[in-house]
Amino acid sequence: MVIDSQVPPLFSLLGRLRLRQLALVVAIDELNSLRKAADRIGVSQPAATKMLSELEQALGLLLFERGRRGMIATVYGAALIDHAHLIISDVDAMREELAGLAAGASGRLSIGMITAAAAGPLSIAIARLKDRRPRLDITITVDTSDVLIPLLEQGRLDVVFGRPVSSDHAQDIVFTQIGPERLSIVCGAQNPLRLRQDLALSSLAGAAWILQPRSSPLRQVVEASFRDARMETPANLVETASILTATTLLQHSDMIAVVPHSVALHYVASGMMAILPVLLTRQLDPYGALTRKTRAAIPALAELMALISHEPASQG
Repeated sequence: MVIDSQVPPLFSLLGRLRLRQLALVVAIDELNSLRKAADRIGVSQPAATKMLSELEQALGLLLFERGRRGMIATVYGAALIDHAHLIISDVDAMREELAGLAAGASGRLSIGMITAAAAGPLSIAIARLKDRRPRLDITITVDTSDVLIPLLEQGRLDVVFGRPVSSDHAQDIVFTQIGPERLSIVCGAQNPLRLRQDLALSSLAGAAWILQPRSSPLRQVVEASFRDARMETPANLVETASILTATTLLQHSDMIAVVPHSVALHYVASGMMAILPVLLTRQLDPYGALTRKTRAAIPALAELMALISHEPASQG
C-alpha cells in the first residue's frame, strides 16, 4: 500500500475520520491481532482491514506493521493510540453526562486518590459534595500515584489526588497543591514494640515489614530513609498498596509498616494500630489535584476543589 506522508489539515481529516476507526486501532494495539480486534468491535475481518487502510490513507501514515508477535504499532500508530484512548474516553464522558441529564441526574465524576487523601479532608469534601449533588455519580479508585496517573492520561479518571510522577505526558498534566503528607511507622495495637521508647530506624532492620510496591513514591522515600540509616532494604517484607491488607497483617503479627500519618491517626483512634517513636529522615512531597489540560471543565470537580480548600488539614 502506498502511503502519502503529508498529514491532511484538520477540516479535511474531520470529514474522513470515524470513531469506530479509533476503536479499531485501540483494539489492535491491545490484542495484536486484526481478526480479534474486528471481533471486539463487531465487524468482519475484511471490513476491519478496509477501515484500517482508509484510516492510514486519510492520515498519510503507516500505523501498524506485521511482526512475529502480530500487529505492532509504528511510532505514528502509538501516538494515534494515545489520542484515541482520550477521544473515546471523552465521548464516553459526554454520553454519560447526556444520559444523566436525560434521567434527571447530575453528571459523573471519576476520582483517583492515594491512601493519605482518602483518610484526610478529601473524603469529607466528597461527602459534602454528595449532599449538595445527590444525583451526581461518583466513582473512587484508591491506589498509588504511579498507577493512577496513567488512568488520568487515558481519560479514565477526571482527577487524581496524589503527586506527580515521571510520565511521557507530564506536560499535559496540571498539578494543584493541597498539602503535605507526613509518614509514620506503625505496628499492631498489641505489638510489644509499641511500649519501647528507645527505638531507632536501624534497630528495626530485623523486623518484618509491610511496604508499598517498589514503583510507588512512598516506597522510594522509605528506601532513601533506609540508605540514610545505612540499612539494606529488609529482606523480610510483604509488598502491598492495600491499607486493608496491611492493617489485617499488623493485627495478626508483629510486623511493622509505613503509612501516611493521617491514616495512622485514624487507625490509632480505632484501637487497631500504634505509632512507633521513630522518624524517617525523608518525607513525601506535598500531594494535590492532578488534572488534564485538555479535558473540558467539570463543574462538580470545581465545586469539590472549593470544598477541599475549606476543610482543615489533618492534625497530629
